[in-house]
Amino acid sequence: MLKKSRFFISVVLIFLLLFSTTAYAKPQPKYSFDDIQQFTWAVKAIEKMYAKGFIKGVGDKKFNPSKPVTHLEALVMILRAMGYEEQANKITELPKEYKGPKLSWGKGFITLAYQKGILTYDELKRFNPNEKAKRYEIAKYLVRALGLENQAQQNMNKVLNYKDWDKIPKDAIGYMYVAVEKNLIKGDGEKLKPNDPVRRVEMAVLLERLDEKVQNNLNGRDVVATVYAIDNNTITVKVNGGLKTFNILKNVPVYNENEYVGIDYLKPGYQIRLILDFKNNIIFVEVLNNKSEEVIPIELKDVKNPPEKVSSAVEAIKNKPAVKLVEENGIYYVIATRGMMRTGGYIVNIQKAQIIKTSKDTILEVEVKYIDPSPDAIVTQAITYPYDIKSFTYDGKITQISVKTDKNINVSVDIDLASDVK
Repeated sequence: MLKKSRFFISVVLIFLLLFSTTAYAKPQPKYSFDDIQQFTWAVKAIEKMYAKGFIKGVGDKKFNPSKPVTHLEALVMILRAMGYEEQANKITELPKEYKGPKLSWGKGFITLAYQKGILTYDELKRFNPNEKAKRYEIAKYLVRALGLENQAQQNMNKVLNYKDWDKIPKDAIGYMYVAVEKNLIKGDGEKLKPNDPVRRVEMAVLLERLDEKVQNNLNGRDVVATVYAIDNNTITVKVNGGLKTFNILKNVPVYNENEYVGIDYLKPGYQIRLILDFKNNIIFVEVLNNKSEEVIPIELKDVKNPPEKVSSAVEAIKNKPAVKLVEENGIYYVIATRGMMRTGGYIVNIQKAQIIKTSKDTILEVEVKYIDPSPDAIVTQAITYPYDIKSFTYDGKITQISVKTDKNINVSVDIDLASDVK
């Protein structure tokens, strides 16, 4: 009997352990490269810059994070982040001032860097594309890429509280000063290590900081939006006042700051950055704010016998396309009109709505569909004023209305609330 009890207890403990592990286990990252897992402070930057096409792997799912970048590699990455890759690829000749080794690739990037002022005349004459790039040299490239050359020159005598500040070459002090002040380069709290070669893993982080300054949206493939709805295969987001739906590629990396969180972490209302491939599939997601909005679904009900206040509101706006919110006796009424139509057959349908709460406003989002009669439809030959009314309950005050329609119609909005609505 004792043996059976022990066996039963063991089975229960195993099930509890399995359940707890399942319930609380974090998603396992699916990295783009097999050799970056240990660099937890830089993994997100590597994945993000790889998704944007600013950095590449070295083959066989390897990134080689500890390898120093060369001067040419650094210029290529920086020019990509600035959005100049296509322009550089069209250039096939090196500047006549270039005296370095012969190159099989990258000529256009060197030429463009010289034209853009990222490389100076004196630097170009002694430029060695295969030499390891030091931190102070990368600082020069970053500062010039951002058009901050004058600021660097004006701060050549500045001193910051780092133990190795005196190790910076005199002609680079202003660049390091600006790079630190602009949060492009950060030390370890005590040292900047200006003469250390920059490793590929560090370059990914520097590129991410540069990208934040440049805000290269990859011709529309870097999208900052708010999650509207999400399922296993797609994400619908609010962007520029409208809704867009994108496909999610399998194992897409999703990060909240430097933590891998997985696709299940996303919720409606989260502000996110999506990076898309050339087919508009999502290949990277970054959570920018998981507290910016609260999405409150509401249930719309048909209104057959509206109160007098609502009927009067319909009469007041029926001559134009409009959406009006009216509150009466604790119930909200949404009215959508189309304006005067010369025949029957036109339909207005308030399809759905939701409430978005931000730190400042409570916004009612309404989707309205306008239906026209088909060309061969038999319709009433009389002037009509199509409209729709829906009602819902909500214990709070709505401060704004946002309207989405399926047609290019200029819709006016208005709110008529009782003074005691909180």
